[in-house]
Amino acid sequence: MHSNRQSGTIDVWVFRHSQLTIPTLHMREVLSPAERERAEKIRHLDLRLSYLQAKFAFRIILAAHLQVPPRDLRVTISRFGKPRLPAHDIAVSQSHSRDWSAVAVSALTLVGIDIEHRRPLGNCRQLACHIMTDQEASIFEGIPRELAARKFLELWTRKEAVLKCAGLGLNQDPRGLHTGWDEPAVQFGGLQYYLNALPDYGPLVGHLASHDPHQIIMRSLPAQLDAWSICRPAAAF
Repeated sequence: MHSNRQSGTIDVWVFRHSQLTIPTLHMREVLSPAERERAEKIRHLDLRLSYLQAKFAFRIILAAHLQVPPRDLRVTISRFGKPRLPAHDIAVSQSHSRDWSAVAVSALTLVGIDIEHRRPLGNCRQLACHIMTDQEASIFEGIPRELAARKFLELWTRKEAVLKCAGLGLNQDPRGLHTGWDEPAVQFGGLQYYLNALPDYGPLVGHLASHDPHQIIMRSLPAQLDAWSICRPAAAF
């Protein structure tokens, strides 16, 4: 895979864990000791496998993107949960929701990505006061009941994407960030963040945030995921 530093793009992968086949022999050489230890503590076998698939795919994506052996990658996590690669000058963000993951990589701008599995939310009206600004809450009150859950998740992923891009995650009160539903760019902490809705992936709602409006390339993963898989471009927007 060619570096996106030359093309000026943000690369994004969205994939379902259960659709990946991971060779067991590669697992130990790719995952970190901490990741393997955490996996052993997950009692439910399906959840453990999903966790391993997500972590393995994340590392394979980065290895293919950087064209380095996956065992040579050193990934650290900030105190707010943001992944970093100290030896490589790229920005990375990831998100999980049920059996799905999303990964964003850029060599030119900070990025934040968030996905949520669409689901009924009977209490989203009550939850609104915990994440929305007064202006957002006022608009949300006028949204039809049948659209409320989706609109709530759309707003949530917009805010979470920006906060991840800022390196804060949910350590920042989301009520202190106004994104609305339609603004292509928002201000937060004296900086501008550009927002893009991810393409429709079945049950998912998702957004990507970045400091610069670069082209976004959606890439695909092969079902047979090994250490030398090539991630092909699927679409651009």
